[in-house]
Amino acid sequence: MGTAPCFHCRHFVNDPKRIESSIPGLNTLSSAYASVRGEAGLCSRLDLFLSPGADCRYFEQDGAEQKGT
Repeated sequence: MGTAPCFHCRHFVNDPKRIESSIPGLNTLSSAYASVRGEAGLCSRLDLFLSPGADCRYFEQDGAEQKGT
């Protein structure tokens, strides 16, 4: 464990389909595919919606996993 940008953490989820399934009703307001979301995503460890540049002490490298919209 250590600190680094959330975007590279294995707990960070920024796939629009997974975000929409994790937040019931989100697509009634907008969509996880919206440009205003940018690369923001969910932390599956802390259950928070975060900027990809955030960091925390629970960081774990995501390996070769491909992320992005």
